[in-house]
Amino acid sequence: MTRKGTVGRALRLAAGWALTIAGLILIPVPIVPGFVLLIPGLALLCAESRFIRRGLRRLREHWLLRRAMREAEKAGLRIDADPDEEQDEPPSAPPSPRP
Repeated sequence: MTRKGTVGRALRLAAGWALTIAGLILIPVPIVPGFVLLIPGLALLCAESRFIRRGLRRLREHWLLRRAMREAEKAGLRIDADPDEEQDEPPSAPPSPRP
């Protein structure tokens, strides 16, 4: 990578982080919506950082899965999203002692 490319990448990362942090800080403020800064900041970071891109993909998949489960429950279907968890079954009766 050339020096010009390295400097450009560093500037894009710095701008992305600055916009993202400013957006996160300004989300609760009613005057300037933080999403106006957050979305471009995350877009810049996704273009430059595989770590950020992977994290946002996981968040999106998690959000879509939760949305699909809510829609399924509205339709009357029950989906077990975590099959490794133990089921809420009553414990079996202990064996009776033999005389």
